[in-house]
Amino acid sequence: MATSRDLKRLLQPLLARRTDLAFSRRTLFFQPFTHYLRGAKFDFSRFSTTSEATAFAHQLYNGQDCEDMNSHKPHRYLMLHGWEADFDKSASTLCDEMERSVLPAVEGIVDYVEHQRHPRYFGPLPGQKVSDSPRSTFALALGECSVGDLDSAEQRMTLMMPLLDQYPVASATDDYRYSGYLFWRMAYLTRLLQTDRNKVLPLLHDWEAHAVKSMKLTKYWKPTPFPCEL
Repeated sequence: MATSRDLKRLLQPLLARRTDLAFSRRTLFFQPFTHYLRGAKFDFSRFSTTSEATAFAHQLYNGQDCEDMNSHKPHRYLMLHGWEADFDKSASTLCDEMERSVLPAVEGIVDYVEHQRHPRYFGPLPGQKVSDSPRSTFALALGECSVGDLDSAEQRMTLMMPLLDQYPVASATDDYRYSGYLFWRMAYLTRLLQTDRNKVLPLLHDWEAHAVKSMKLTKYWKPTPFPCEL
């Protein structure tokens, strides 16, 4: 099994020549990052000596406190068995795959407009519309909030939430502000859009900070205004 220390050693040639990359807690990512964390997460297994790196793009202001790996057929790289036998060769191969194939797939996803242009990282599943997917609906509504289109965001969320009737908007009090359940955070945002819009952008900033701090990545983060605040 490749430990986090092993992976950092394997990736050191890439990290040495690419100051825009960093590695922490089994995650290789672009830095400094603002509203989106993009990179590759290495899985962890007790049953295999290999690790699989999976590309991801995390819309940080959705409040999720760990890397968002909910992608449809994302770019991946599976380390070969026996990578320990020739460490230098394994490092060269891994660095090359990360730089040429995996990382470029998510590098440009820096805002919600670019996020939508990468359907395998935005969703919904092939053949579905955004309105068929609660997660994609939430991502789009958050993006609309970030550019100040609160009317559209409210309409989008108001149409979605009745389909998630186990998470009633009226019950989404401040106790659910940092809920680990996506649907409760959706309900909470919807309640603010319907009742107190002045709190929406502060919420998005708060969710972003909460996500970054939870992943212990604060030193790599550059807090910035949303487009509608510029």
